[in-house]
Amino acid sequence: MNELFEKYKKYSEYYNLCDDGKKVLLEAVEKICADENLHAEAVAIKNRLADVSFNFDCAAEFKGKSAQFGAFVYTLAIEDMEKIYKEKNIPQDIFDDTLSDWTEWINKHHDWTGEWGFSEYTWLIHHIRGRIFKLGRLQFEMATVKFEEWDSPSEELKLALKNGDRFLSVHIPRGGKLYESDCLESFERAKEFFPEYLNYDFKAFGCFTWLFDPAFEKLLPPDSNIIKFQNLFPMRWPYEREDYGGLNYIFVNITKENIKDAPTDTYFRKKIVEHILSGGTMRCGGGYRLA
Repeated sequence: MNELFEKYKKYSEYYNLCDDGKKVLLEAVEKICADENLHAEAVAIKNRLADVSFNFDCAAEFKGKSAQFGAFVYTLAIEDMEKIYKEKNIPQDIFDDTLSDWTEWINKHHDWTGEWGFSEYTWLIHHIRGRIFKLGRLQFEMATVKFEEWDSPSEELKLALKNGDRFLSVHIPRGGKLYESDCLESFERAKEFFPEYLNYDFKAFGCFTWLFDPAFEKLLPPDSNIIKFQNLFPMRWPYEREDYGGLNYIFVNITKENIKDAPTDTYFRKKIVEHILSGGTMRCGGGYRLA
């Protein structure tokens, strides 16, 4: 028990949580470690989580488990992520930056539910298994082009890329402004990092996000960070289907159905609320920029 508890304390030092969050999680971990069955189960789940050959089913693994139990397991798994970084001689600052996602998702879970813990199981598997890396403002995931998964890539794009081509899928972590200069710096870092540390050459950057909603071109000024980010991906297209998942990033516990209750304390939030209440829709989109 003590060894596992000490391991949790070691890796939870990476979390930039408030004192209350740290205290609640630490007390929960003490109870888990004192329970022989939970202790053993946490270790078994952590080992399956870290096994890159194992098809990890988050829903099944964490069914009936508390958010504190989830935080415990994913904190223990940082050890396995650390091993991957050391084997590949990846710099410590990249490890630290990539791990910052844990704090963001623990805080987000608290915003959503009012409890301290962790529920974003699927997404962070990629971090633990060394598939996603944060390089400056942006995160990058190794991927291959599969046009059949998307709605309507242009002929220009089909000439530039073909199915099976390697690219980096770009993700925008929570927290901080999305400055164009920071994004460009991240692209340059990725061009150096992936060939050097992972022997991974790629043809393009791709991004598939709610930020590519075409409605934003009318709702936001040309100098907004969102519009500038869209323009970083010149081969871009909107998806035909409506998608309101972006509301999870703009608000807390707000959906299309209760949008009238959303706060309008920023220009962007105000424009989104007005847009939907006036009958406007939200969509996601995809886009590429050549490397």
